[in-house]
Formats: sequence, structure tokens, C-alpha cells
Amino acid sequence: MIPYTKSEAEKLILTLLQSYGGGAHPISLELAGAARRLAAGRGFKTAGVFIAGGRGSELSSVAEAQLKSCGLEEVYLYQDKRFCSFIPELHAAVLLRCIEDLRPSIFLVGATPEGRCLAPLLAVPLETGVTADCTELSLDDGDILIQTRPAFGGELMARIITPESRPQIATVRYGIFRGGEMAGNARILPVETGAFLPPQTQVEEITALSTGEKEADYVLALGGGIRAREDIGLFKRMSEAMGSMLMCSRSLVERGWLPQSLQIGLSGRCIAPRLLVTLGISGSVQFMAGVQGAKKICAVNTDPGAPILRVADMPLICDLYQVAEAYGY
Repeated sequence: MIPYTKSEAEKLILTLLQSYGGGAHPISLELAGAARRLAAGRGFKTAGVFIAGGRGSELSSVAEAQLKSCGLEEVYLYQDKRFCSFIPELHAAVLLRCIEDLRPSIFLVGATPEGRCLAPLLAVPLETGVTADCTELSLDDGDILIQTRPAFGGELMARIITPESRPQIATVRYGIFRGGEMAGNARILPVETGAFLPPQTQVEEITALSTGEKEADYVLALGGGIRAREDIGLFKRMSEAMGSMLMCSRSLVERGWLPQSLQIGLSGRCIAPRLLVTLGISGSVQFMAGVQGAKKICAVNTDPGAPILRVADMPLICDLYQVAEAYGY
């Protein structure tokens, strides 16, 4: 692989459409929408790359429908039985071959465990950079990708650019960008995988582990306004009555009152519920980066200046315990 520069790159935004559960991972479809928005009116073409197990005609109907309607102009399909398991060396070799052939200016990757593994494996031989966990992507007047992400624990927003090396690689976590409507009729272009060298790693067995995580339509999130650990039980009962999932901000995890698996934010989870109710959460940059996909936010806080009240669809300036009392708890 020969590294290339801005002047040698094509005006192309390439997106990794990650295979997941017989189709495309939801974050891939979110990134396809982000690629379309970046390209609009800028003269950029859009394309995706999809790596799947099996051979040619064995592409599932679900995956085929998702790829065709993802809104990108073209999807390059690399399919082989050796891709049934995720083997970093092999998948990276395929992506490097694709990037070498297409020379994209921008390459977008979902910040899944697989995506986080692949991005640096690509950046090293390409002699380019990676900006991880971006919360915003935009193009400047010179078509340079402005990659925005929180830094220093969420205290400030860093705007990162890659002036000359290409492609500009950015990873984005699930739920950061709102998914666009499925549209278009992308051309699926099968690509001959060639005689890739077999990796040293061999997968003998795959064991599925359940993390207990799930996407919830309704979330009740607790923050630093909770006065005592024993009060968590009160709000758990309230959450169950609401039919919502109980989650929290980083402050309660740091106190040891709730597990890190329930934390919302850049150091926790990004969520996209239909309704998010927050109790006693001020709305730090770190927290808000994890709820950008929420459709509606109802925020309860005693501080009229709390940042979350400025973005909430229903801001309530009152004590969270008054809310619980009003509901009979």
C-alpha cells in the first residue's frame, strides 16, 4: 500500500458498512446518512464497502435490501467464506485493497469493537490519522474534514483536521447521528477478493456473550441530584412503572451507586430513545454527546442555568424528589 496525499485523493466519501446479524449494523446506516449530508452540494461521490461471509448469491435478502437503500451511490461487496468470522488482519487487508483502488478523501467507520480495531490498522500503513468518537463532522471551504470530539473529560470540544494525508479517517459511536430515511438505489458491485494470504490467527470457536445491553425506547436517567444511595430504589420503582430503562450520568458511577454499564456519555453508552427523562442531570458536554440521538428530552433540574434545560423539549425547573412524590413514590 502506497500512502497518498490530498492532491492524489478522489472526491469520494467511503463508509464501512459493517456486517452484523445477517445484515448491516445500524451504525453503518447512520454513517451512510452522514456521508450523504457531507457530500450534498460539494461535488463528492459516496460509496460503501461491505465485507460478508459466504459467496456471491448467498448475500442475505436483508443485507441486499439494506445496502441498496442505504442512500450511497455504490457499495463494493467483498464476499468470501473466510470473512464469516472477524479476523482483524484479513478484514484490514480487504479494506486496504479497497482504499488503494478507490483512493477516497474520507473514510468513515463505526466505533464498534471491530471498527475501533480496524481504524488504526488502516491508518498505520496509510500514514494518516484517526479521530476517534467524533460527535460532529463537517467540511470546510477547502473540503477538509473537521472532526469534532470532546477532550479533557468533556471539558472542551476539540476540532481536529488532517491537512494533507489521506484518507481522513473518523470513527463515530452508535447513536451520535440521527439515522436518515432509507432511500436511493445503490449499485452493489461484487469485487474479486483475490488470493489474500491467510492470517496467522485462526478462529476455532465463537461464544456469544450477553452484556445485558439493549436499545430502549424510554429511558429514565439519574444524575448527581440524587441525595442518597438508598434513594436509587425509589427511582428504580418509578422507572419500572414508566416502562423505561434506568440509566445514569457519570457522577453516580463514580460514587459507586450504579454500574458503569448503565452510564450515558462518551465514557459510557450513546443512546437514541424515543423519550429521555433526566432527573438531576446538569448536561455536561460528555453526557450530552451520548444523547444526541434522543428524539425527545424531558429534563428536571433545580438550577435554571443547567445546560440540559436549554436543549430539552420539556424543561422543568423543580426538585426531582417533587416529581417522584407527584407520581406517588
